[in-house]
Amino acid sequence: METDVLIIGGGPAGLAAAIEPASRGLNVTIVDESSSLGGQLCQQTQLIRPLPSIYQPMRGFELANALTEQLKEFPAGILLNHRVIGLYADGSAGISDEEKVYPVKAKKIIAATGAAEKAVAFPKWTLPGVMTIGAAQTLINRDFVMPGKEAVIAGSSDFALDVACQLLAVGVEVKGIVEKNPPAASRNREKADVLKEQGIPFYFNSFIKEARGNGQVEEVDIEGTGKTVTIRADVICIDGGRSPILDMFYQLGCSFGYQEELGGWVPQYNRQFKTDRKDVFLAGNSGGISDQGALLLTGMIAGISVCEELQAASGREAEEIREGLWKELELLESEDVFKGRTKHVANFTAPVLKDQFIS
Repeated sequence: METDVLIIGGGPAGLAAAIEPASRGLNVTIVDESSSLGGQLCQQTQLIRPLPSIYQPMRGFELANALTEQLKEFPAGILLNHRVIGLYADGSAGISDEEKVYPVKAKKIIAATGAAEKAVAFPKWTLPGVMTIGAAQTLINRDFVMPGKEAVIAGSSDFALDVACQLLAVGVEVKGIVEKNPPAASRNREKADVLKEQGIPFYFNSFIKEARGNGQVEEVDIEGTGKTVTIRADVICIDGGRSPILDMFYQLGCSFGYQEELGGWVPQYNRQFKTDRKDVFLAGNSGGISDQGALLLTGMIAGISVCEELQAASGREAEEIREGLWKELELLESEDVFKGRTKHVANFTAPVLKDQFIS
């Protein structure tokens, strides 16, 4: 099998990356391990904003549907329940459906492999009832299962507070939100304010000291400011952040650089989101990006860059589009969007704006 562009990952960044080359007549193939496109968006009911200007704010699953429907307008090949397991000597990707392996020769590859949640360890953290915030969201929105009756949330990112609201909406009592720093980590103040108005206590400068229970979580000790508070709870949702899934980049032979502002080790890439491998680009979490709006824009930038290299777009047109996308990226991350928060231009722009590889 041959294709112009092979996109590894059918989440938001991968879908955004596919639309530009597919709309310009290039042969695009998307490979994803899941049985549906959209990635984690499919089980997100919270309003996603800010988004690129071509999209109105919408809920996660609505955005997944919008991207999927947009892609349906073009003849893109979609291989669901498939995964890339390695490379052949000639550079072809080995794609498996768990029964057979198929070689796929691609002129360009865009890796949008996403990120995995990180756990936070504490005494008895392996008790049933301790889970990541993403797992709790999956139980609620995909499996329609209540993870428990009384919850404590460790972490206060935008995602954690979204999950807190979703827990409340299905009848789970949120007994407290534990944050190791003084302010809530959420960049959107309104989310924390809404929860405070509902009487949800925030434990700042605090951490989970220990979970206890007979065969499952029954209570949790919260340590902070020299005292310990014990709360009865049967579920603890951990917000440990996310780390990029980088295995594919090792297989592709990409070089890595350590960038603290990007979350640690990431593949080296330039302003076109091209790695140091001639035909390999990246998009989304693998570049140290986490916000959904930014994920889409990185995919769009990678998509137009591939079009330029495959001569489906002129250099001048591609650069004009890229410049517009970069400006929008900075606008999405500006203080105006988040009502008074400290300016936070996308943390990957500083090293990447230079037309050289991150090192």
